[in-house]
Amino acid sequence: MQRLTNASPIDDSTLAMYEATVAIIHRHLPPSLALLYATARRGSEGYLEWWTGREGVAKPLSMLSEAEQHSIQNKRQKYQDILQGFIDQLMARGEDKSAQALQTLLTNSRDLACYGVGGEPVLVNWAVAAEEKILPVASVPLWRRLLPWLLLLLLLLLLALACWWYKNNAHNRSAVPHATIPTKSEAPAHVSPPPPADIELTKDHPSVNLAKQKDFGRIKVNLTWQQGHHQRSIDLDIAAFVRLKNGSKGGVEALSKLPGDYSKPPYMSLQGDLREGDDKNGEWLFINGSHWQDIDEVLIYSFIYSGVNNWQGTDATITIYIPDQPPISTILVDENNLNNVAAIARLKNINGDIKVERLNSFFSDRQSMDKHYGWGFEWTSVASKN
Repeated sequence: MQRLTNASPIDDSTLAMYEATVAIIHRHLPPSLALLYATARRGSEGYLEWWTGREGVAKPLSMLSEAEQHSIQNKRQKYQDILQGFIDQLMARGEDKSAQALQTLLTNSRDLACYGVGGEPVLVNWAVAAEEKILPVASVPLWRRLLPWLLLLLLLLLLALACWWYKNNAHNRSAVPHATIPTKSEAPAHVSPPPPADIELTKDHPSVNLAKQKDFGRIKVNLTWQQGHHQRSIDLDIAAFVRLKNGSKGGVEALSKLPGDYSKPPYMSLQGDLREGDDKNGEWLFINGSHWQDIDEVLIYSFIYSGVNNWQGTDATITIYIPDQPPISTILVDENNLNNVAAIARLKNINGDIKVERLNSFFSDRQSMDKHYGWGFEWTSVASKN
């Protein structure tokens, strides 16, 4: 997922309406159509943020060439025409509430701001009108259809007021005598530089190199996922293969009863298997970066243990934390519903450096993944995770 923009503060009830509408979109529409609408989230400071699962460079429509704008607008109209067909189908099946929500969304998004992301349209700042009761689509009151536009007009007025205030204060700041501006030596001692930006590995940017260090410290690998609209609790497992410089191979995996060892080979360990799959902090794998010069390669993978039979809608994300380095993350994007094992990332020792590679490859079982990457393990079946 990548963030497109952020807007005004958002309260719990409004965020709940957005999440409910997103759930309806993803329940009834195919991914290519559902991704027309950006996902609403609340940021750490309480502001409404717009995110998209599409991959590629994101640009506002006004920054695209005329030909690109024409292509984006054609796709947008095509998707909205298809959405109208889905609404008619929902009405015919008697699913008035879902049809009402999608119709309101479609009506309010005819002239919304649009981004181009990898050649595909993404709409942001779409509004959901609060509903008091289920009404036929054709009988939506006029004031409710106009409410999102009035809210948008109010937002624009607030933005204009903020711009005026900023310009006015900038002018006042420029009038301050130079002697009152503190010099570098007078700057407060507690001011620290901003933290480095996070690194996201994608199809277009699949790897990153970290310069050699004497000691990389405690490397933490975190696997998180979303429950979404799935009824059963989702349980994903994180695991890894490791090859040392002396040629020996090993791995850590809860299902195979291999918890690992942090202080000696294989120099990695699991935090502990989350059998219920409901910990918001996800699962953790720890790699002893103090012994990185003894390690040749680490292949990080995950598999679905229970709750779902494919990766779609889980937003399974790996984040790698290395001391004094920005976090490195990648989101699994699966186009094959039949595979439940995912090779996520690979850490390779290149002359002492760490090269982190996005793999995003999917397999029917772990043996197939082993064979594909040439590790050569011998596999035996086990009864269950317990």
